[in-house]
Amino acid sequence: MKMEKEIAELKQKLEEHEKRIKSLENTILGRKVEEITMVEGKVDFERLAEKIGAKSEKIKELFDVENNSLTLLKVIGEDERDKTKKISLAVLLGYKYTVGNEQVFSKEIRRNVAENRISVNNFATYLNEMIPSLIRRTGKPKSPKTTYRLTPLGEAEAKEILKKLCK
Repeated sequence: MKMEKEIAELKQKLEEHEKRIKSLENTILGRKVEEITMVEGKVDFERLAEKIGAKSEKIKELFDVENNSLTLLKVIGEDERDKTKKISLAVLLGYKYTVGNEQVFSKEIRRNVAENRISVNNFATYLNEMIPSLIRRTGKPKSPKTTYRLTPLGEAEAKEILKKLCK
């Protein structure tokens, strides 16, 4: 009888510990999410302009910063696939050099595609076509915490896209 009581108390303590651990993990993951997506302080359009060889005024016309996010305002491309690819690359490059975030959440890229009035029905398929040559994925597919970053080849292509948009 005494042994069963001790076992029950131990189980209860373990459950409490598990709850605290989960709470701490969620807090830590929540902070990581904020670190990746937040546009804090000054946005450095000069740095991006220097990287692609354009004027910073032209870059400022391409991007809008609002509510802690970067939004691409212009898009080029022949069809939805091409436009989605170009928006994704341009947004990743924009975040990398204007804000300093090399990794961007998939939902942020998706938002940029949607804001340019392009269907997001095949969004994941189009992104997967760019892996591993142009972009790299971190995290599980279909997870809200999945992030993407540019490869060197993807960065070169994104620079060419932004040069065309600046003309």
